[in-house]
This record gives sequence, structure tokens and C-alpha cells, in this order.
Amino acid sequence: MTAGTEGTTILLFAIPIMGANLLQVLYGFADSVIVGNFVNSSALGAIGLTGSMTWLLLTFCTGLGNGTSIAVSQFFGARKEKEIHEVVATSYLLSFVISLALTSACFLLSRVIIYDFLQTPEEMRADSRLYFLIYSGGLIFQMLYNVTYGILRAYGDSRGALLFLLISSLMNVGLDCLFIIVFQWGVAGAAAATVISQAASAAASILYMRKLFPEVFPKPRFLYAWKEKSRLLLRLSVPITFQQMVTALGFTVLQRLVNTFGAASIEGYAAMQKIEQIAHIPSNSFHTAIASFTGQNIGAGQTERVQKGYRVTVGFGVGISAALCVLVLIFDERLLAMFSIAGEAMKRGCEHLDLLMLFIWANTITNITCGFLQGAGDVRIPAASGFVNLGIRLALSYLFAAMGLGYICYFISMPPAWCLTSFFVYLRYRSGKWKKYRIV
Repeated sequence: MTAGTEGTTILLFAIPIMGANLLQVLYGFADSVIVGNFVNSSALGAIGLTGSMTWLLLTFCTGLGNGTSIAVSQFFGARKEKEIHEVVATSYLLSFVISLALTSACFLLSRVIIYDFLQTPEEMRADSRLYFLIYSGGLIFQMLYNVTYGILRAYGDSRGALLFLLISSLMNVGLDCLFIIVFQWGVAGAAAATVISQAASAAASILYMRKLFPEVFPKPRFLYAWKEKSRLLLRLSVPITFQQMVTALGFTVLQRLVNTFGAASIEGYAAMQKIEQIAHIPSNSFHTAIASFTGQNIGAGQTERVQKGYRVTVGFGVGISAALCVLVLIFDERLLAMFSIAGEAMKRGCEHLDLLMLFIWANTITNITCGFLQGAGDVRIPAASGFVNLGIRLALSYLFAAMGLGYICYFISMPPAWCLTSFFVYLRYRSGKWKKYRIV
């Protein structure tokens, strides 16, 4: 990624990532559509309200994966092979340690999290807790996949992710049909299908890396540097994890507010989130692409190239996101109807979705700028942006609730939060202070 036209290089790298992210969203749809149609909307709501907590767990996996990718990409750009081997070996060691700790905590605290912290309605508690327990049991697979995918991205390979997620998506849909429709396992079947699919994706990614990049496959003999490289990985990963964790916690607190407005809000919100994910695909994909592009070029000392790449990426991201948002606005009710919601739940879901679609551009700028800063090794400002976003969103949500605005309070707070956060991170890019954070 250190040669060729910036726009072409980034776009070709991002297209497979967009395909992979779309598949990921679609196999998330599979759970929701099948549960909504073959179990009931209450079960769909039960899965939906655990989303903020499962996202919180995922932040640890993606944080380590992104930290690994930043380190490997900069060492790769600087052609430092020994350091790459040390980082890779240490990242897999950390994967096992962190996932074991998280799974143990989830099993011990599941009742407190689902019943008390989320204030889950009585009729959804059993299903929500069961889904959460099964999901948390498969964290090791998500951790292994994210670390492996991070290494492949650092080497400039984004096509593998599309292959891995195609396999897991097809498996997820097939297992959903088997477990939910045939075996009638309900929510447990949806969770089991997701975990098994994640295990398949992790296995496929590791085998792919071993075949195409045997020189970087983890070797235990490089663990002699585990202390030094653990410090490096944690320095890069913790702020990224923290940023995503703050966002996830924000949605968890927001979910509590949504829950207070009853089943119509819970079901409408759960369905809306599934559709919203489609509009975020360009944003998330270009975040990943610009981070890898920036990492390699910073490692190679090509500062001017990364700045050109950033400007092109913002243009791509905002343009494609806008086109998707127009489609969502046109087909909003038909898209939400896939999740078997109607009446008041449909009304609330549409209002929420339509408002967010008008401001996706701001979140796209934030994500791409954060990806750029992270790739450069400047991971603290993106972490701080999570606080900015969370603070504005929650303050406005609860203020509007106190003013008696009703259920709209939890979504009219999002646009100002997105706009102000994008301005905050863009100021960091313009300052040029990110140039001093390279690790090589």
C-alpha cells in the first residue's frame, strides 16, 4: 500500500471489506428475521437489548485486533521482520488470556448485567440471559478472528475477510434454520448458530494466513519478547478498546432509557439498529482501510501520501454513505417489516431510522478520521472522541426525557453528538500532532 495512486489503492482495499461487513450485517439479519418470524417479536427484543452488552464484549476483541494491525503495519512498512514475529506471537497469547477472563466474568455476572443493569422487562429476562451466556462462551473465537484479520490487513490483504465471512454467513443462516425452525430451540438456537459460525470464521482465517503468509504464522519461540510487545500492544489497543467501550457503554445506558418506554420502543429500536448497520458499512470499511494504509505509509516515512489518502477516503466514505442513506429512506418501512414489527413499534422504528439517515455523513467523517489517527499511532484522541460523543448523547437524551418529550428523546440526541464529535477529531487531524506518534 506504499505505492500506486492513493484513491485506487484505498478503494480496492476497502471494497472486499465492505463486502465482508455487508455479509456480517446480513448474518446478523438472519438471526433477527428468523427469530422474529419463527419465535416471536418478544424474543427478537430479548436478543436486541443484549446488543449493547455483546458489543461491549466485542470491543476487547476488535481493540486487540486493531492494536495488532497498527503495530504490524508500521513494522511492515519499515521492513522490521523480527518485530513483526514478536508482535504476532504476543497477540495470540493475549487473545487467550483476555478471552478467558472475559468469559469467566460474563458467566459470574450475567444475572446482574441482564436483570439489574439493563433493567430488562420481566418477560424478556430468561431469553436475554440465555442468549448472553451462550454468546459470551464463544468470545475466544471472536478474539482469534480479530487478531488474525488485523495481521492480514496490516499486510494489505482484505480479500480474505470476504471469504471468511461468506463461509460463516452461509453457515449461520443454515444453522439458524436448523436450530430454530427444525429443532425449535428459540433464542438458544440463534445464539448457538452465531457462535458456531464465529468459530468457523476464526478457523478459516488462521488456515488462510498459514497458507498465504507462512512467514508470519505465530511461532512460540518469539514469545521471549512477550513483556515488551505486550506493553506495546496494550498501549495501542487499550485506548482503541476504551473508545469502543465508551461507545458501547453509552448504548447500554441508552438501552436502559429505551426500555423505560416499553415493548414498542424496545422492538422498534432493535429492528432499527439492524437497518442502521447497513448505512454504517462504508464508514466502518473505510475506517479499516485508512488505518492500514496510514500504518504502512507512516512506517515507510511517507507522510504526504497518507494525507492525500485521508482526503480521498473522506470523499469516498461520505459519497457512498449518502447513496445508501437515500435507499434506506425510500424503503424504510419495508426494511423494518422484515423483522415482523408493526403498529407503534414500526412507527417509532421509522422515526428513529429516518432521522439518523440524514446525519450519517457526520459519523462517517468521525470514523475515517479516527482510523487515520489510529493508523498513525495517535490512539488517544480517538479514545477521547468516544467520551465527547457519549457525553453529548446521554446528556441530551436525559435532558429531553426530563423535558417530557417522550420516546423521541433517545434518538434526537444523536445528530448533534455526531456533528460535534466529527469536528473534534478533524481538528486533531488539521493540527498535524499525529505525526509524532509513529512507533518505528
